[in-house]
Amino acid sequence: MIDTHLHILPGVDDGPETMEQALELAHALVQEGVYAAVATPHYNDEFPQRTAAEVWSRVADMQRSLDHYGIPLRLFAGHEVLIKPGLVEDIQAGRIATLNGSRYLLLELWNSTWLPETEQVIFELRAAGIIPVIAHVERYRAIQQDFSKISALLQQGVLIQVTASSLIGWQGKTAQRSAETLLKKGFVHCLVSDAHGMHRRPPGVAKGLQSALHLLGHEQVHQLVEAWPRAIVNNEVRILIVSPIGFLW
Repeated sequence: MIDTHLHILPGVDDGPETMEQALELAHALVQEGVYAAVATPHYNDEFPQRTAAEVWSRVADMQRSLDHYGIPLRLFAGHEVLIKPGLVEDIQAGRIATLNGSRYLLLELWNSTWLPETEQVIFELRAAGIIPVIAHVERYRAIQQDFSKISALLQQGVLIQVTASSLIGWQGKTAQRSAETLLKKGFVHCLVSDAHGMHRRPPGVAKGLQSALHLLGHEQVHQLVEAWPRAIVNNEVRILIVSPIGFLW
């Protein structure tokens, strides 16, 4: 699995506080089948806003520690960016890191409300050649109540992430039902860990993928954990045709 949503950099946000904790998380991810991941610290007003250059520097430090201790995890840099106007300018100014420097941006929506500017912000990103990858869609209350919002976002050309552990109920029963529905409808492009540590939101990848296999089968799960994530980190464009029942490759 290539994990495109991970909070592993120590002392940066609400992920691990120390390098020891970060290495423990990395070891657990490898044990669950993750061999490459994008470190995506939060970019919002709650935590100090690390520039793209600083995130890349911290990823390089973390990679040296992983290599030193023989943990076979390849790290890339990115941000998980809370939606707001002006993101294109922030990217161009080097304040925000896209996923491994690609055209893909991990975008977080508000959990409890639907920002009126959502579609406009996404339009501006797409017009600038940036493809938003919407994080943990199953947890947004507005989407839980109205799945047509997902169809509208797909029509704008976004990609959709679901957290693997949501499929086993670790984010609550409502999020679990939402995740299962999104997968069955074919609205999901990536399954991710969104792990923050071994105690605060642990990986849950292996069990989550077992649930996904029961719902979708091997080939479709492969698309979600290998094919689409690889295209993202390699900055490749995959042809996406949106249909009334979801998307087709």
